[in-house]
Amino acid sequence: MEIKLLAFDSLGVRSQSTFIQTKDVIIHIDPAAALAPRRFGLPPHRIEIDKLHELAEVIADHLRDAELVIITHYHYDHHDPNRLIPIELYKGKEVYIKHPTEKINISQRIRASRFLKMIRQYARDIKVADNNVVVKGGTVIKFSEPVPHGVNDKLGYVIEVSLRSGEGSLVYTSDVEGPVLENQLRFIVNEKPELAIIDGPLTYMLGYRFSYDDLNKAIRNLKKIVSSGVKTIILDHHLVRDPDYVERISEVLDYARTFKVKVLTAAEYMGKPVNVLEVKRKELYGTEQK
Repeated sequence: MEIKLLAFDSLGVRSQSTFIQTKDVIIHIDPAAALAPRRFGLPPHRIEIDKLHELAEVIADHLRDAELVIITHYHYDHHDPNRLIPIELYKGKEVYIKHPTEKINISQRIRASRFLKMIRQYARDIKVADNNVVVKGGTVIKFSEPVPHGVNDKLGYVIEVSLRSGEGSLVYTSDVEGPVLENQLRFIVNEKPELAIIDGPLTYMLGYRFSYDDLNKAIRNLKKIVSSGVKTIILDHHLVRDPDYVERISEVLDYARTFKVKVLTAAEYMGKPVNVLEVKRKELYGTEQK
């Protein structure tokens, strides 16, 4: 099984775009990327914008090769309605989507409707992912029930993805912001993946949208994942937007060492330097002014 983490926050943009190739099928999960509209009171720096376009090309190149595409929800860092990724790249694809009208908030329902109108003329087949199972030869793709995007459903729901073949197994959590909730955790530990791709707790909003109690729950749940038999955990996306993310999850990192479980960012997994550009936004603008 070949796994490529194409665009993630540790690589410079908001994304969890993941490309997987087994002997049976080529899969692309959430082929999209975006930038924080404002961070530290500043808009995206030109270096971030350049990186976004660079990685959008990488996503598009891999989407072109994919046979099966999965959209876990309708935020712009997870789905792209012809903004950066040409919609015609969905031509001939089998597309599995988060249900566009059930367990969804108003904003995402509107985006889902717009997106479906765009891809319908290109996709070979469009199916609802929620609670579904897809078998492609020896590869089994299993989708979770809709789970909240974070600690409640204000931002809607997402679909977690399990993929298993004779070559290996993984779970992709999408945006669970932790996981904090029991139903987010249950799918991960029940699937017992070798690799878990997790977006991590929302600590850069600690004390605002994410409480200290939420963080404690996330740490407990991450430790349960560590002890579930996983070999490698990718912690990225929301987590690395916090400049102090290593310190925030130090208890998890220490616990993982006792189980000989690797905990990495997407950049580290891909053998690249961690480069969370939005965290450097003040620095980037400050350098420009000198």
